[in-house]
Amino acid sequence: MGHVSAGPHRPGRRVGPAAASLLAGSLLAASLLSGCSSAPLDAAAPAPPSASSSSVPSSVPSPAPSSPAATAPTPSPAAAAPSTEASPPVAPPRGEAPARLTIPSLDLDEDLIDLGISADGSLEVPADFSRVGWFTGGGRPGGIGPTVIAGHVDSAVGPAVFFDLPTLAPGDRFTLTDATGAPFTYEVYRTEDFPKNAFPTADVFGALLTDEVRLITCTGLFDDSIGHYDDNRVVFAARVP
Repeated sequence: MGHVSAGPHRPGRRVGPAAASLLAGSLLAASLLSGCSSAPLDAAAPAPPSASSSSVPSSVPSPAPSSPAATAPTPSPAAAAPSTEASPPVAPPRGEAPARLTIPSLDLDEDLIDLGISADGSLEVPADFSRVGWFTGGGRPGGIGPTVIAGHVDSAVGPAVFFDLPTLAPGDRFTLTDATGAPFTYEVYRTEDFPKNAFPTADVFGALLTDEVRLITCTGLFDDSIGHYDDNRVVFAARVP
């Protein structure tokens, strides 16, 4: 299982999640390879139908001569049967990289930074507690699959960028603006806290045929022994047509 954790947090504060390191390992790596990291979560197109064609005689029989002196007319070729060719498969839309996250109900409007995979196989987290990042190996707005976005809930000196994320509820909406300036609106349909040792990797990173977003931060009790919160808050949202 994977998990998201963050750097130093304010001990004892039970608040939303501080985005962070997806516990990697073989399961996370496998889920990323099979779902999100392959270019770009494109679903396999259905196999094209096999080509087929009908045939007709290439010529028609000549009529019998009316008299010995009559000559048979020159046979005329029949119309060639139209050939049927399979249409090439159409790739699902890829979408463009997200550039900005706007959540009006949280008074949040932030540029996004790129997040990849750390050397230990876990999801990178923003080094700056005031920044929000998106996982470049996942989905993109306007395409298919989940666009995964992470941010810290707080730091050793106070609230961080996703401090209020746990207040989002089903029905709330937010916008992702892509690199071309096109806006995409999403509506929250589920929010849930997960223990970091039981992080739902497949639900968060798994391949989808729809355009969705996952917002992740930390929540639960702060564990002084490891310097992180116990849980992750995950906000699930789907694109509004």
